[in-house]
Amino acid sequence: MNISKVFIRVFAGLVFLSLGGCATVPRGAILVDSPDALPSVQQEKATLLSKLKIGTPLAEFQKLVPEAYVAGQNDQVTAYELVHIQKYVTQSDIDRQNFWWWAGSPTAQTRQQVLWFYFYKDQLVKWGRPQDWPERPGVIIERRER
Repeated sequence: MNISKVFIRVFAGLVFLSLGGCATVPRGAILVDSPDALPSVQQEKATLLSKLKIGTPLAEFQKLVPEAYVAGQNDQVTAYELVHIQKYVTQSDIDRQNFWWWAGSPTAQTRQQVLWFYFYKDQLVKWGRPQDWPERPGVIIERRER
């Protein structure tokens, strides 16, 4: 076998390997086309949120959402916060990993979403995302109740 045939076979093998990269999605992450394609916290927690109704007692809420924690308190209003963290990689992350390394996993990116739950006299009165609220919701909730 002559040197030129060996060179061609090696070169063809390298080209073949580069076309079929083996990068993988990191454990615990999901693959999306873009961060905008990630499901919202409301979509991912739809089953849980369907069980929460205005007037749900605080004790029942704490059983349903044990990971929520007290984020603030004002007189008889208590705000709980639920933080939802999503790990993801985009298809372009995978493509870049394949181009440079041909294998391995790109570093997962994270997105954090938050839901707030307001309780007045230990009853759920409102819930939503932080940007859904006025500047001082505790005062507004108490005034509406009076």
